[in-house]
This record gives sequence, C-alpha cells and structure tokens, in this order.
Amino acid sequence: MKFNVEIKICGINSCESAEASIGAEYIGFVFYQKSPRFLNAFEAKEIASYLNPNQKKVGLFVNTDINVIKHISDFVNLDMIQLHGDETMQEIKIIKKMIKKPIIKALPVSTYKDIKDSKKIEEVCDMILFDSKTSLGISGGTGTSFDWNLLKDLKLKKKWMLAGGLNINNIENALSITNAPVIDVSSGVEKKKGIKCEKKIKNLINYLKNEN
Repeated sequence: MKFNVEIKICGINSCESAEASIGAEYIGFVFYQKSPRFLNAFEAKEIASYLNPNQKKVGLFVNTDINVIKHISDFVNLDMIQLHGDETMQEIKIIKKMIKKPIIKALPVSTYKDIKDSKKIEEVCDMILFDSKTSLGISGGTGTSFDWNLLKDLKLKKKWMLAGGLNINNIENALSITNAPVIDVSSGVEKKKGIKCEKKIKNLINYLKNEN
C-alpha cells in the first residue's frame, strides 16, 4: 500500500540520521536546549549539507527571542519555522513578518476545544501541527498520542501535520482516521530518547512511500 502523505522526521541531530531521512519531505532541527534532541546552529548547518535540495529544513523553537530565531534561520538557511511554545497570534504575525519564512504552529491537543482553536490560528500561520498535550501544556517528542477521532471531521484551508506518538505500527490507523496530509515523527524512529535509529527511519519512509 502506498500512502498519499508527506513525511517530516523531527529531531534530526546527526549526519547519519539525515542521510537515512532521504525521502522525507521535511527535516526538523530542534533548537530548544531542554530537549534531548537539541543541536546548535553550527551542527544543524553541517547536517543540512547531507540533505537533498528539495527537502525542507524546519527549525523548531520554543518561546525563543525573535532575534535568535532570525539569526539561526539565516545561518542554517532554514525553509520553515516551527513554533512549539505558547506564542500568541500577534507574536506569530511579528515573527512571520520579520523572518519572512513559512510558519508552522504546534497546537497541543487533548479536547475538541483545542481543535476549534485551529480555525483562528490558521489565519496567522502557514501550517498547523496537531500534537499531544503534556501536563505542562507544551507538546512535542513525548511518544504519546491523542484521540485521533478529534480530527476526523477537520476542515482547514491550509495543509496541516499530525504528530504525537506516531510509529510504523500505528501510522496506518492514524491516517485512516484523520487523512492527515503530513505526518511528523520523532520518538517513533528512535533507539533511545534523543537518538535516532537509521533503520527505523528508512523502514518508515519505505513503508509509506513504496508499494507494500
């Protein structure tokens, strides 16, 4: 079975994992120091040289100063900015105007109300990423999923991403329920927290992109 879905592998922090991710449309670099997947701008720039030119480099930031975002974006030559904190709609507008790159806004989900909020957020960003909500309210890289049925009747004008505990064993079910146009995988292709498994990355991409 071949799935009509784009892939983002998030938390790439080695040249080996970058090479294994060839075939994914989006590659995520985590510039959040508290994350086990954190890397600095110099490391990201080196790793980016292993990617195909058509792969979009996404920088993940959590409540980061706008000047820092711009500096890293320019230095690494990021294609997209992913905001994973509690940035307001006004802050998103300002960041987009200054950085001049497409913005992905992560939306932590636990109830249908969170989904309803996406209609407003869609107005100020280019893509919404639906992820699991943690006890802190911040999403990302937890390895846990949320109730995909909340997205069953989702109608947005723009492309969106599904994240949260996705792996090769549950991704078909997730797609059958949500019809997500893009899936974002991080912990589901790791051998231990923060360390990607090249074999898992290749297997996932092959499973989604090639006839089974």
